[in-house]
Amino acid sequence: MWEFSEEVFSLLLDLSGFPMLVLDEELKIQLTNKEACVLLGFSEEELREKKRPFADFLRFKDLHELEDFQQNKSVKEFHLTLVNSEGQHKETVVRIKTTPDGKGFLVSLIDVTEFKKIAEKLTRRTKCQDALMKIVAQVLKGDIENLYQFLLEKAVETVPGAQAGSVLVREKGLFVYKAAVGYDLSELSKIHFKERELAQRLVKDVMIVTDFSANEQLDETRRKILEDAGKFRQIKVMLTIPIVVQEQTVGFFNLDNFENVKIFDDESIEMGKIFAAQLGVIFERLRLEEQIKNQMQQMRFLSYHDPLTTLANRRYLQEEAERIFASSDRRKETVSVLYLDLSNFKQINDNFSHEIGDKVLIEIAKRLKKSTRKSDFVSRIGGDEFIFLLTNTSTEGATKFAKRIIQQIEVPIIIDATTFTVSGNIGIAEYPKDGDHFEKVLRNADIAMYRAKSQKKPYCIFES
Repeated sequence: MWEFSEEVFSLLLDLSGFPMLVLDEELKIQLTNKEACVLLGFSEEELREKKRPFADFLRFKDLHELEDFQQNKSVKEFHLTLVNSEGQHKETVVRIKTTPDGKGFLVSLIDVTEFKKIAEKLTRRTKCQDALMKIVAQVLKGDIENLYQFLLEKAVETVPGAQAGSVLVREKGLFVYKAAVGYDLSELSKIHFKERELAQRLVKDVMIVTDFSANEQLDETRRKILEDAGKFRQIKVMLTIPIVVQEQTVGFFNLDNFENVKIFDDESIEMGKIFAAQLGVIFERLRLEEQIKNQMQQMRFLSYHDPLTTLANRRYLQEEAERIFASSDRRKETVSVLYLDLSNFKQINDNFSHEIGDKVLIEIAKRLKKSTRKSDFVSRIGGDEFIFLLTNTSTEGATKFAKRIIQQIEVPIIIDATTFTVSGNIGIAEYPKDGDHFEKVLRNADIAMYRAKSQKKPYCIFES
């Protein structure tokens, strides 16, 4: 017999105000209060009269906790997951001790299910914020080789329920795959989608997608790749996170689950929106950086090139000449400098307009670029004046080149049904024979050019 009567225990349980049980030596329920009945989802009769084992309400992995208590029989407090009559999991703090007579056990239960949900939600939110901070830090450092893959991996790790994912990005009006987790990207990158072919259409907000019938409308080749490499028939639900830049959807991060169509809840959508907002900021920054980079490249190009013909300008010529001369010194090689001045060009400008003259110059520039080797250099330094730097080229080689250039120039040019014919005169000087620095060699090539012009010759070699 217990030292305390059943009536005393019942009174104590009723007065406690929170779930309590009394178990016998075999850990079967002897007494219970109404709070415990509510927690476990059974009536007092079902629990008490049938003497249900307490272990029946525990998950299998928690049974060892109870077995450990049976062996030691010391006061113990631990966390157990109870399963009620409806199969719901109740996260519970359990405190168990022996009764005063040593013939049973007194169990108190505190339901912390909601507290645990809140704690887990805070943990996930913190994890999400940490992931976003790392993303921003990496982007600012600019050391991410594949940005899309990096961001997608973080999204799959962070958003609850995500088991796989992919990134679609708009390129030239079509959406193409740029990253994948859990899929074969090498195969997926072979296909594209038009706006109307997207399962999520062109949404601008985070959205849950369960209808993938749009994939059925694709041609056989793309549909087969999506089946094999994209596993679209295995996907139960997709959380699509749009990348929005300047009110335009430029891509999607798609997070997939293969098990539960209801896995993405309000919390998933909320975290997806946080992720979407950060993605928008990141990609807007990258867009601006790319824009600035392009502008700087354009400014650099304009500072080193003639805007009409896109040939190198005088500034570029000066810098390149210094580099080529220094290299030729080390290799004990010669450099030929050719000074070209067009003939009959002024009459074209005077008689037909500068616009026609510009078109003639553009055509001449194309021919000059086509006639030079990769190691050679050609620039425009004035209205109709051009300079060539021919590396490792003797005077003999330079004269052959000059003849070829004049032949190319003299080929008739047809513009707006009108035929134009121009020619030119070339002066040739050689480094280091005709000067120990570029300006001197260029000046001597200029002198040779004027001599060719005055003597009505196609070219002339500088003579000191």
